[in-house]
Amino acid sequence: MLKRRSRLLVPAAAAILGLLSLAVLYVFAPPQLGSEALQRLVIPQRGTPESSASVEVAPPQDATTTQTQTTQSALVATVTAPAATPAAIVSRPAVRAIDAEWERRAVPANPLPGRALVAIVLDDMGLDRTRAMRAIGLPTPLTLSFLPYGRDAPALAVLARQRGHEVLLHMPMQPLGAENPGPQALSVDLGPQEVRMRVGAALDRFGDAVGLNNHMGSRFTSDRSLMAPVMEELAARGLIFVDSRTANATQGAAAAELLGVPAVMRDVFLDNEITREAVLKQLAELEQLAKRHGAAIAIGHPHDVTLAALAGWLPTLAERGFQAVPVTTIIRRRLANSGGALRGAR
Repeated sequence: MLKRRSRLLVPAAAAILGLLSLAVLYVFAPPQLGSEALQRLVIPQRGTPESSASVEVAPPQDATTTQTQTTQSALVATVTAPAATPAAIVSRPAVRAIDAEWERRAVPANPLPGRALVAIVLDDMGLDRTRAMRAIGLPTPLTLSFLPYGRDAPALAVLARQRGHEVLLHMPMQPLGAENPGPQALSVDLGPQEVRMRVGAALDRFGDAVGLNNHMGSRFTSDRSLMAPVMEELAARGLIFVDSRTANATQGAAAAELLGVPAVMRDVFLDNEITREAVLKQLAELEQLAKRHGAAIAIGHPHDVTLAALAGWLPTLAERGFQAVPVTTIIRRRLANSGGALRGAR
């Protein structure tokens, strides 16, 4: 019995002595936190709205790792940071840039030596599907300008581009008279932001458009300050402006020049008088101007007589020393001849 008790007391006494030894060591030699323990220490984060939040202290890094992560952080910041507010667009010359958006959307054309160039722009496209299809079926390349509110206009514009024609937006603008230019037209009572928004929304309907020309607009285009936001939107998108010249006092080309937008002006209207004889007479006038200046631009409409006259006239151009080209081809030539600056006139 006594031997059994002594066997039980020995382990108990050893355990008590062990605990006393640990207590003495803790008091006289407290353990030090190693580097790994410090790295895992949770501390409060200061200087933020959520000051009670905690962060984990990162382990030490070598110089190479630190530099790599700094570079990665800079790249992420570049991608995710909000875009800076663009500086005000200042006056600058129109310069041909091979990567400009209008260059990418333009129909390729190679002017032949010794040929006078003629560009035919057909306005008011997209409202009458039958006549639009007749225009699209004409010999290429023409420049077809689509009204933004035509229900079938975007699909027809895609088809026109597929068939080798160039595409413009025919942007409605306020006239001097009481004519209705159509919904979402640019009017003199709109602020610059609204003008840009309407132009941008209309352009968004036509992904192949190289730019725009004005539908009506004899009142709106006569004010350079009104045309400025139009040109700002075109400049931001890298597109061109074709001045329909619906008013002698038009400021469209001047506004384009100030914003560096490549621009040209219409030389001849084909069908102010809607007869075959009148259209053919205007085509003859176009030829004379093209011979005199090397290139000329005409604007017409998808009237039956206009389409019929063009169907007979276009196939005869080559034999008479002319070449039909998209309007951007004339812009390229005039940019090249002017050393990069284009003033929007012949």
